[in-house]
Amino acid sequence: MEQVLQEPMLHWALRTFLAVMFTAAAVSKLTGLEEFYGVVRNFRVLPDALSRAVAMVLPVVELAVAAGLLITPLAAPAALSAAGLLVVFGLAIAINVLRGRTQIDCGCFRNGMKQRISWAMVGRNVVLTAMALSAAALLPLARPAGAMDLAAGMMAGTVLFLLYFSASMLARLPARQTTTASLKGR
Repeated sequence: MEQVLQEPMLHWALRTFLAVMFTAAAVSKLTGLEEFYGVVRNFRVLPDALSRAVAMVLPVVELAVAAGLLITPLAAPAALSAAGLLVVFGLAIAINVLRGRTQIDCGCFRNGMKQRISWAMVGRNVVLTAMALSAAALLPLARPAGAMDLAAGMMAGTVLFLLYFSASMLARLPARQTTTASLKGR
């Protein structure tokens, strides 16, 4: 187990996954700032005057966190910052689910990818927070990464993000109901 914890490829996979996730989220928000401002306002956890500032600053902070995750001396503080952001996002979602406001969009990724909030999304943020905390905690244990470790870890992290994003897209698809009438028509 100790060897696994020291595996630099694992560390780079975690860091890359989080970096790609925060980059994709930031870029999608930056390309639709006005729409994202509406999402932040719709959460109703901040005063209106603060919502616009948060909508403008948050994507820049997400990009800074993503960059920090990929720069080894900054990786631990960036991972802790990522965990902090994920906790705040999870709390904002949980507050609205408790209020019964599950029809609102989470604002995680823009560009037409609307996701309703739910307890499952809060759980997802808990898992992502654990990943970010693991990246920070395990970083001092890692052996130095060679070129192959770095390349394999970055590819693995990117593939993990693509799987995560694909699962999010599939979850948005409407459930297809199969009835006996539709089965007879086949």
